[in-house]
Amino acid sequence: MTRQKIVNKQIEIHNCKEIGNKSPSFFFQKGKGVGSKILILGESLPKNGWMDSGKAFYTKEDKLAPTGKKLNEELAVLNLSVEDCSFTEIAKCYIGSNRKILKTCGSLCGKHLFSQIKHYKIGLILSLGVITKDILEKLFGIHLAMGEINQANHKDKKFFILPLYHPSPASPYGHKRNINIVDTKKKDIQHILYK
Repeated sequence: MTRQKIVNKQIEIHNCKEIGNKSPSFFFQKGKGVGSKILILGESLPKNGWMDSGKAFYTKEDKLAPTGKKLNEELAVLNLSVEDCSFTEIAKCYIGSNRKILKTCGSLCGKHLFSQIKHYKIGLILSLGVITKDILEKLFGIHLAMGEINQANHKDKKFFILPLYHPSPASPYGHKRNINIVDTKKKDIQHILYK
């Protein structure tokens, strides 16, 4: 095994293996006011973010990451920001560049995610990216359409999921589509949040 492979193996952090022992607050940022009812759901822990700063979308230098800036533009339609909304990752693991294991890690963290949804009384999940949507479909046994608000039920909890495209600067087309989606769904989202 080469040195590079050893280094890459060491930097992966698999919290999914012990996730049943974690509290709902594990890698969860609680929102403020009405934003606490919205859960922004990312894919997995980023290299320069959560693990270093302890804040979603912020670097250890306390600067808003480019993805956070794009997401703030999308949330501005609702008069909200990433600082206002609840946030977590579907996979509570740092997988580095090993994207092949994202779905496995996300699925293993499914029960923990549901405990967070229930504990923090989440009404609407804004899932980021196609892979996150795919994992949610498997976890809750439903079909989710990108850009559409979908009702989900799990045990005694009802909530809604709005799959969005990932707001990464690497995908500017997805960002533009998200702004249009949030603007189009604004009244429905407000109905969920204020009922």
